[in-house]
Amino acid sequence: MPELAEVGDFCPNDTCPNAGKTDEDNIVKYGTTAKGLQRYRCKTCGRTFSENTGTIFYGLVHSRRGDHRDSGTCR
Repeated sequence: MPELAEVGDFCPNDTCPNAGKTDEDNIVKYGTTAKGLQRYRCKTCGRTFSENTGTIFYGLVHSRRGDHRDSGTCR
């Protein structure tokens, strides 16, 4: 049974010649984001992406702790 590809195994850029190909050795780790997510860079096209690119979590924004209003009756 073939293994599933993980983020950082292939380039997600549709215009890259190595897009979607694994085992091309074109992806390198490229630091981390401000939120601590691993960043990657494609040596073929130069595009950078994070570990949540292409997932349901990409671009997800959540409120900071304490930013929401309490719906309780105490004031």
